[in-house]
Parts: sequence; structure tokens; C-alpha cells
Amino acid sequence: MTFQLMSAARTERTLTRIARQILEDTHGEGNIILFGIGKRGEKLSAILSSRLHDILGHSVPFYRLPRDNEEAPASIPDVDTSGSHTIIVDDVIFGGKTMYQAFVQVMKLGKPKHVKLAVLVDRGHRIYPIEAQYVGIVSPTKLNEHVSCTFDKDKPDGVWLSVEQSV
Repeated sequence: MTFQLMSAARTERTLTRIARQILEDTHGEGNIILFGIGKRGEKLSAILSSRLHDILGHSVPFYRLPRDNEEAPASIPDVDTSGSHTIIVDDVIFGGKTMYQAFVQVMKLGKPKHVKLAVLVDRGHRIYPIEAQYVGIVSPTKLNEHVSCTFDKDKPDGVWLSVEQSV
């Protein structure tokens, strides 16, 4: 069974809100760098970058971080994060392992002013003591459930909750 948690329109509004929260927290300073985890995180980072560009009037760089050893370590971007407002972006935070691994990768790139996390859905069940500062929705789930953000090309199509049926 699959249920929609967020429609495409709600996801778009949520991303605009997160971009404004980032802008408020950084006081409009120009040194913002976004890192999206995997394909979905990269797409969300691109959208946030575009929204921040619309507000700030200048580009905000975004980069892709590999997800859980799916890609070679060489694919880690070569960018200096020193003094930047660094935001790590993903669609869902669950146990925190992926965010922790992304944090470790980002810290190898320099010494940012601060590192914050942005997610569309926080589904709880933390293993690592990691908390996202920018959250679309908090949706506590059961362990047999899966949350994902789908895209129609480069635009969010919605956020979905899938329930695995036990046999």
C-alpha cells in the first residue's frame, strides 16, 4: 500500500520555506554551499539553490555527495568549505547513518562556519544523534514502512509512504 504524504505543490512550498529559513539563518550572507546526498539530494539541492538565487540575486553552488558507497570516493567534490554556511540536503532522514557519512565527507573539505541539515521528511528511529535543522514534515514511521520523494524530471512529484505487507 502506498500513501501520499506530500503533494507536488506542497513539496514545492516546503522547499521555498526551507530556502527562506536558510536565508534567515545565514543573514543573507553570500557564502552558502549546498551538498545533496545521492540523486534525490542533488535534485533537492538544485531546487534550493535556484530558490536562494531568486531571493539573493546571485548563484548558490550545490554539489552531489555519494550515498553509502554507491559511488567511488573520487566523486566527492573538490571544493573548499572553509568559512561557508554548509547545508547537507536529502529527501529523508531515518537512522542518521547517511547524514553522518555525508558530514564526515564535508568536514574533509575545509572548516565551514557551520554545517546544517535539510530534509523533506524526518521519519525518526535515530541510531546516530543527528538532527536536521530544516525539516519539511516529521512523520514517525514503523520499521516496515518506506518514505521516498519522487520526481517528474527535475521537479518534485510528491512524497510517498509505502507499507510492506507481511505475509
